[in-house]
Amino acid sequence: MAPEHGVITIVARVLRWALAVGVLVAVGAMTAGMPVLGAAAHSVDVTIVAGKGGGTLDFNGYQRGAMTVTVPVGWTVVVHFENVGTLSHSLAVLPSGAHQQMAPAAAPAFPGATTANFSAGLSKGAKQTFTFEASKAGTYEFVCGVQGHAVAGQWDSLVVSATADAPSVTPPGAATFSTQ
Repeated sequence: MAPEHGVITIVARVLRWALAVGVLVAVGAMTAGMPVLGAAAHSVDVTIVAGKGGGTLDFNGYQRGAMTVTVPVGWTVVVHFENVGTLSHSLAVLPSGAHQQMAPAAAPAFPGATTANFSAGLSKGAKQTFTFEASKAGTYEFVCGVQGHAVAGQWDSLVVSATADAPSVTPPGAATFSTQ
């Protein structure tokens, strides 16, 4: 047997072994819940209503962070916003702590995560839908951008979770949503 033939045989065995290990690693990654190329994307539709609780400065009847919506990281979030209050209201997803500003910054935490006319708000009966990708895990806030509303309590929490498998809301029933 020529020396070249022995080297070729060894290289071929190493390549077969590496391929087998690569296949096992890929299968293990898929079963461990890692993203898979071509996997179906998930989305959640959330309904947020300003002035629903009979008060003027609330979302779905909650304020001051009493409602927390949790969504898994990477999900698309479709927010259906409606103002049933007597005052103008808006909604944006802002970094945690934004409610402490008299006039919260209009730059949302995620591209597209705001109603139009954030500072002026929408009048009673107005509805608007906006969509964003919850691309970064962390704690954020749903905030009204009308002057003085957030600092007076019109804000609630959004958690983008790296460990959640599905959307949820606390307290249970505080918001309605559907998933796809």
